Amino acid sequence: MAVPPIELSRYCVPYTPFKRRLEEATICLVSSAGVRARADAPFNPDGDAGYRAIDGTASTAELTYDDKHYEHGCVDSDLNCVFPLDRLHELAHELRIGGVAPRHFSFGYTQALRELRESTVPHLAREVDRVRPDAVLLTGG
Repeated sequence: MAVPPIELSRYCVPYTPFKRRLEEATICLVSSAGVRARADAPFNPDGDAGYRAIDGTASTAELTYDDKHYEHGCVDSDLNCVFPLDRLHELAHELRIGGVAPRHFSFGYTQALRELRESTVPHLAREVDRVRPDAVLLTGG
């Protein structure tokens, strides 16, 4: 018996207005590009509803990605195009943002939308909340 698809568009996307100055804000990255530390377990590119935490002091040279569902030319040249961690470090150094969060997060490709919505996203939201960023920059893969 086929499971009916989940219509994520039926769920409200929470919105909180940003009222701080970027120069005072700590930024956390969250991506669906399958980015991870090279030492971490790879994402299964055929479907993986898990996520990985990424150290905020890392550079993109210490990271990689696991995905086969989009063109990777730009990502192979510069991982910052999907996970701009080096750019955040530069902005913090230039005092254009208040700082870089101590941890960032990435999840990979999955068609298990129910598991993603009911399990992964709530766990990930709690992890982001523990980091206490002032803003979260979401990127896609």
